[in-house]
Amino acid sequence: MFEILLIAHLILIAMGTGMAFSHLIFLRASSGEAGERGLALAHARRVLGDFTTMVVVFIWITGLMLLWSRYGDPDRTVSAWFYGKIAFVGLFTGAHVMQRLKAARFQGDDYSDLAKRLELWTSLAWLSALLAICLAVVSFTKP
Repeated sequence: MFEILLIAHLILIAMGTGMAFSHLIFLRASSGEAGERGLALAHARRVLGDFTTMVVVFIWITGLMLLWSRYGDPDRTVSAWFYGKIAFVGLFTGAHVMQRLKAARFQGDDYSDLAKRLELWTSLAWLSALLAICLAVVSFTKP
């Protein structure tokens, strides 16, 4: 059961990484767009953000279940890599929340200061998710 949960957790972190990168691409593609194309790209960003929020929730659920299963088995120990991974997942979650808050105010009609901050939070979310998946692979290796 532990291996299946670990597979699901790693897949979810990989999905979060890909979605954060896709959001960055959508943000760049929609800068300066107006009319129907701008509205379609804004809608795509919103839908992608909603899916990413669901993925972040499931990342936390599977991660906490993995932590609980580690403490439940005396043969398995929690490594320092795992705590580093939790820190990056926390950073990913925080960056995703800030990205969603900034995106709610972003209209996409000009590449303003708000758009630059939105791009910063999106980049931070992508980078922290990428580092979290790297640390997840290392933290769950058998001793």
